[in-house]
Amino acid sequence: MKIPMNLRGPNGQTRLEIDDEGTLQDLITAIQERTELRSFTLKYGYPLKNLDTSASALSSMLKDYKLRGETLVVAPLDTSPMIVPAVDPEKKPFTPKGIEPDETSLEWRDRGGYIVLRVMPDDNSCMFTAFGGAMGLENPVEKLRQQVGTYILEHPEEYSKAILGDDPERYVNRMLQMDTWGGAIELSILSDIYDIEISSIDVKSNRVDKFGEGKANRVIILYSGIHYDRIAFAMDLSYPVEVDVTKWQTDDDEVLTKAQQLAQRLQNLHYFTDTTDFVIKCAICNWIGQGTRDAARHERETKHSQFGEMQITD
Repeated sequence: MKIPMNLRGPNGQTRLEIDDEGTLQDLITAIQERTELRSFTLKYGYPLKNLDTSASALSSMLKDYKLRGETLVVAPLDTSPMIVPAVDPEKKPFTPKGIEPDETSLEWRDRGGYIVLRVMPDDNSCMFTAFGGAMGLENPVEKLRQQVGTYILEHPEEYSKAILGDDPERYVNRMLQMDTWGGAIELSILSDIYDIEISSIDVKSNRVDKFGEGKANRVIILYSGIHYDRIAFAMDLSYPVEVDVTKWQTDDDEVLTKAQQLAQRLQNLHYFTDTTDFVIKCAICNWIGQGTRDAARHERETKHSQFGEMQITD
């Protein structure tokens, strides 16, 4: 007989079956092969508790642990030195309306964890970072921009000047610049490239826009007017983002409903920018305008694409 278990790790959730006459070492080996991780800790149960994987326990019979039907959480142990990217002192984390960190998660008791908002850097590449991280890509921004550009040029009938609002070559050249925002066109293309539905929840309206609807799996991102963040599931809020679950089957409507509940909480906290009337400033020439239409017009006229919301105080 086999002992069925769910395995939840950095690349999402999968099913695992181990012979009931196997040992804990057999389980460790199977997880290493499935996840390509060499060292990790294992947690299970609710509330979560550690599974003893010390050397003295590896010969224990797996059936003695009563793990049938359990979900094992795999948390990588990274002993390599951490590389800290250079930080631009002029840039601050994206924290619109002063939202507090404890408001960015929602407990999900039925699944023994939390739906969490993972806030992306405010660097004009937030959409690419949000999607790339959900797909488990490392340093995804440049790669995704290049993939989008190639796709546009390879599909001239689908992505013509009429659709893009500009000559395709100029549009692609601009999209390859790291300070150019990505949006609906790029999400639609990335959905095709990676064969995955991208569900984008609008904070202001709580509307869900689905790119690539009908595909087998989905990722969820959150749009707050001029910024994208990532939605994830965490078994414990103390866990690193590397063990987040960020992919779900599209017939899992519960996760989308839960994500909308979190978006509703964020809406109540005014975690969005009203793009119809917000005051915007060009970071290059200090031009000031109102709303996305003015911003788009200024970008067409000047090729400037670095904007920020101006906070108006009494």
